[in-house]
Amino acid sequence: MRPDLTLDDLAGFLPAPGADDDKYSRGVVGLAVGSEEYPGAAVLAAEAALRTGCGMARLIAPAQVASLVLHRRPEVVTMPGRMDALVIGSGLPDGSSADVTARLALCELSETSPRIIDAGALADTPHIGGPRILTPHAGEVTRLAESLQLPGDTPRAWAEALAAHWSVVVLLKGHRPDVFTPSGVAYSLPAGTAWLASAGTGDVLAGAMGSLAALQRREAWSFEDLALTAAAAVLVHHEAAHRVSRAAGAGLPGPLLAAELAKELSPVVATIVARDGS
Repeated sequence: MRPDLTLDDLAGFLPAPGADDDKYSRGVVGLAVGSEEYPGAAVLAAEAALRTGCGMARLIAPAQVASLVLHRRPEVVTMPGRMDALVIGSGLPDGSSADVTARLALCELSETSPRIIDAGALADTPHIGGPRILTPHAGEVTRLAESLQLPGDTPRAWAEALAAHWSVVVLLKGHRPDVFTPSGVAYSLPAGTAWLASAGTGDVLAGAMGSLAALQRREAWSFEDLALTAAAAVLVHHEAAHRVSRAAGAGLPGPLLAAELAKELSPVVATIVARDGS
């Protein structure tokens, strides 16, 4: 377990673009996110993915959602195509299995590419192949544990049991997040600002995590690789949140907006890359 993981440990984890890079070599993240009920989730996830440094964000969503995203972020590609990582489920309501299946059919994703599974797609995890990171909050992991009859009596215990049950990495979101692999806890991370308890911040985290996964473009993913990616996304997300919160409160912690949080990811990433001397 690495409870002391910090931003300094991420030096070298985020590759800076080189002279020979292009949008494909920088990684393409697929975003099967957003719905008519929750279209803003797609806007936030797309903004976060692009701000974290991937070469392209490819959106798989209904036309109404795609139109809203393009109005905000015209850089997003809405045609199906190659992906190096996938975020699925953010902004999808419970009971979206048919929608999840339909969107997966449009994703050109190898069996070894990572999937970040969030919100409305969590229950469909067994039908989503490949290396997987699940991102439930306490309420979601409790509902999954009840439906699967997992052992334990706390969200943390259920998240650990869920990772072993489905052979996945589980990021249990909350004030003090934990990352679990099938063999147990991998990272117990520092607390984020309590002002993160607001709508849309989880969508920002999912987009950032997908971008970090796409950037790495690994041919094979171990549970340790997935756990570090999840933990790194949390640290970047937390740092951006602290900065936005302090700015909102004129130096004191104050309320933050998810859209502003997504924008702040770029300077945080720049700071990390600079520490590597790039």
